[in-house]
Order: sequence, then C-alpha cells, then structure tokens
Amino acid sequence: MKKLLLIVAIAASLFSGCQKKYQYVEEVIEHSVLGGIKESTKEPENIKAANDTIAYINAYRKYCISQSVYQRMANEGYGEYLDIPIGFKLYNSDGEDITNIYFTTRTKQEEKIASLLTNIDTSTHSTEMNTMATKIDSVKIKELLPYFRVKKDEFDPNGGTWYEPKSAPKYTNQNGIYLYFKVDNTGIKNLRFRVQYFADDWLFFQKVRFSLDSAAYEYIPVRTETDNGEGYIWEWFDESLNFSDKNLIYALANAKSAKMKFIGRQYYGIRTISKQQIVDIKRTLELYKAMGGVY
Repeated sequence: MKKLLLIVAIAASLFSGCQKKYQYVEEVIEHSVLGGIKESTKEPENIKAANDTIAYINAYRKYCISQSVYQRMANEGYGEYLDIPIGFKLYNSDGEDITNIYFTTRTKQEEKIASLLTNIDTSTHSTEMNTMATKIDSVKIKELLPYFRVKKDEFDPNGGTWYEPKSAPKYTNQNGIYLYFKVDNTGIKNLRFRVQYFADDWLFFQKVRFSLDSAAYEYIPVRTETDNGEGYIWEWFDESLNFSDKNLIYALANAKSAKMKFIGRQYYGIRTISKQQIVDIKRTLELYKAMGGVY
C-alpha cells in the first residue's frame, strides 16, 4: 500500500510540474517610417504554463505591463516613437486562439492585475524600461531632437528606432566620425561608435590614435570594413561602445581641438575632427542620457 501511495505521489508531482507551451501575440498601433500609423502585431512570445487559465493570466499581465509602460513613457513626452498596445491573442500548442477562454475568476483576476500595476511600478518583466522611464528628461529631449535623424526600423519586432546626428554622413564613401544609438520597447541600448575613412589610397587601418587637446588616446576596432569605387577607397568600423572606451568618448565630446590618425599596415592617414563633429558627439551623449541611457 505504501508503495502504491508513493507511486501515486510521484505521478501527481510529475503531472503538476508539466508545462504546456503557448504563444502570446501583442497587437499594436505602430508609427510607419513613412509617416502615419497602422495596426500590426509583434513577434510571438512563448509562455509556459500548467494550464490554459494560468497561461491567460500570464498573458494578460504581459499586456497590462505593456500598456502601463507605454502610458508612463507617453506622459513623459516620449510616446511618439513607441508602438501603442491595443490588444493581444493567446494561442495554445495546437495554434488555437484561446484568448476568450472562460473561467469563473477571470474578471476578478484581471481587476487584480490592473490594480497592482496601478499601485506599483511596472514589474520585473520591464525593469529596464522602468529604470529608463524614471531617468527621462523630456525637456532636454525636445531641445536636442531637432539635431537628429530619427529612423524607425520597420523590421524590428521590438519597434526599434535609431537616433543619429543630422551631420553624420548618409553614405559610407565619406569621411566621418559620430555616435548613434537605438531605442525600442524594451529600453534604450546599443550606443555605437562609427568612424569612416575616405581617400584614393588604401590604408587597411587596424587602429586609430587620437590627439585631443594634446592628450593622446587609442582605439582598436574589433573589425574594419572596406570598399572601393571610381578610383576611391573607403574603410570604416561601426561598433558598440564599452565602458572601457568612456575616457576617449568623453574627451572627444569635450575637446576644443581634435585629430585622428589611422594606422594602416604600412602607411597612415590623418584627419581633423571638425567642431561640428565634436558638438554632435556631445549632443548624442546628452540625448542618450536624457532618454535614460547610462554611459
């Protein structure tokens, strides 16, 4: 009898721990890259739950968090480039829509979730976005935005938008140096450093040395790219910044005079960094921080 009870207990434990797979699909109104708005859906997210009821509760919580985050950002004057959540669908492992599933405590559970999100900061599901929202300086953002090109990535399921200075080259076959970054529905991220060298002779540069107000710095890119056409060459790198690069970047942003030396395999090339480029590096850092970035 004891053996039978033990087997039943083990079976019950295994059964209770069984997790079914579901897909959560959020419905949004997104801002088109060409202007205007349109209804769309985000990439499906997987949810694991013991049953349909728990899966629905988890899905409803995710949707309420999305609404809460959007509303908070909009109140800070930052909702213009974020997708607006307007609904969701929940599908079981067979692809059946169970969004309208009935269970006796459904209304009570929905009210409880909505009440919790009203009275506390957005949950751990959106910690990064919540941190970002608390640090937003909407006045500074409005001051700086006219100096930037804002480009929405229509293929990014997280609604990514890129911010880069208007003075930055639009094409690779130009000399340039600038910072840019990305914002999406999960937060601000990916502060990037791009440097372009354009000339009529190859350098195949492997590092760049900077002279900033007579102080010397060095940056070694992980990878450089090359291309050529019509008798000219262009070489460049485009990389995410690390905190180890902070001294160089802040020195660049505050330099009164600046030059960079591209160190190639056999030769080198020197370029002066213009005052406009310095100003826009500083502006990009300021916008990044005003939107909640940390660097």
